[in-house]
Amino acid sequence: MYQFHVYVYEIVDDPSLDSIISWSKSNKSFVIWNPTELFKKRILKKFFCCNLSQFITELDKYGFVRIEGSDEQLEFGHKQYFVRGKPELLNKMRLQAAMNRMKKSAKEAKARAEAEKNGAVRDKPRIIIHADDLKKRYRQIFRPSTIAETPLENRFRHLRI
Repeated sequence: MYQFHVYVYEIVDDPSLDSIISWSKSNKSFVIWNPTELFKKRILKKFFCCNLSQFITELDKYGFVRIEGSDEQLEFGHKQYFVRGKPELLNKMRLQAAMNRMKKSAKEAKARAEAEKNGAVRDKPRIIIHADDLKKRYRQIFRPSTIAETPLENRFRHLRI
């Protein structure tokens, strides 16, 4: 399973990437020395990040913060759980991130309920599809096609409407 925080630790801890990304002097943060190379060499391919801003957004979700005073390089650290030589702390980071997401979700749900109670939010109209219509549509999409001339066309027949 893809675990963002573990993979960040692995690439930061990899000595072959020290010219691109490495631990800071404090060993409690990491420095991105060459962001262009980081994406050019597809080092972050497991992150599904196409650019630096997406990567920074993911870092933020796990509690990483930008270290002030490092204007030339991008330096990021975590308040407690991202320390060189202590990968066992990463589980606590994951749990903290999950708790923060749950708290945020509960807060949003409470605000949404309050807004609905006050009549400020209207429900979006829901589209209800009858089961028979759904089965008919499924058969239309996934039936063997007599139109397809190649196996590739047949594979993508569900994209035709």
